[in-house]
Amino acid sequence: MILLLVKRLEWSSIILNRWIVPIMFLTGIIGNLFNLIIFTRKDFLKQSCSLYFLSASINNIIMYLTGLLTRMLSDGFQVNIPGSNSNMYCQIRIYLVYTIFAISNWFLIFASVDRFYSTNQSALKRQYVCSKRMAFKLICLTIIGCILIHIHIIVYYKYLYYVNLYNKQTLICTSDNRIYIIFLSLFMLIFYSLLPPLLMLLIGFLTLNNIRKSRRQINSNRIPTLTIRRGKNQLIKTLTVQITLLVILTSPHSFYWIYVMITTDKYSIKPSIIQEYEKFILNIVRILLYINYGCPFYIHMSVSKKFRNEFIKIINEIKRYFRYLY
Repeated sequence: MILLLVKRLEWSSIILNRWIVPIMFLTGIIGNLFNLIIFTRKDFLKQSCSLYFLSASINNIIMYLTGLLTRMLSDGFQVNIPGSNSNMYCQIRIYLVYTIFAISNWFLIFASVDRFYSTNQSALKRQYVCSKRMAFKLICLTIIGCILIHIHIIVYYKYLYYVNLYNKQTLICTSDNRIYIIFLSLFMLIFYSLLPPLLMLLIGFLTLNNIRKSRRQINSNRIPTLTIRRGKNQLIKTLTVQITLLVILTSPHSFYWIYVMITTDKYSIKPSIIQEYEKFILNIVRILLYINYGCPFYIHMSVSKKFRNEFIKIINEIKRYFRYLY
């Protein structure tokens, strides 16, 4: 009975990685590529917030190529990537995946901060924070900070042989230091699952509060101000939807790491059947995380009229180009 259950879990994981993940990969890559094209257009590059979205799109593409593609090939199609059995591959891949996840989250946080200050009544603060120069500085600091804060993964992660219920040895990329696993669970819980959504929710609430205050004020420039801010408000709506989705899609990740932190005992090893369940749940949780970084383009399309119009322009330009060729 237990062996049959394990077999079903293994097959469910293979089906997920063979059929669901490829669709996610294609839609995510295509969406982020269109983000790159649209956010480099003249109308969008005027706004500092677009630099965060642009950087996040580049980061998401790298994430899909280093994380999702390799996972899909190995777990879904049993394709052995050259050098994938070395400890260096294990350490570098897992280090890159966690680092890139964190970078995308913090880009979105700083985009939220940018939109918060864009609604601030102080012109001096708006000019200082909502500038391309400040955006470039924060993007560079985010990348450097995330690279440094994840160095511990390279130190503690390595390939270990895992014996399943069929007494078959398989390699898994993990740590054999149980104290470190507890630390990593706490680190993941705070740095990935709790802190980014909470910060974004707080900043989003403060931004909406600023908008309410500005609407109450009566001034002579009301009509032109509304016209100028229309584009900014669309970005704020987009951010609100992205933050909501991030909270929904990362919540299972939070619960998973809470579970790991509570159930990990530094003196004992979990039964094989429990480990199989955990692997399956982790697989689903990871898929939800990757969905979060593949859907920004579709959020922009559904929320922002300006974004949709720019997308239509690009499609028309592509059509004209092919008509000219043929």
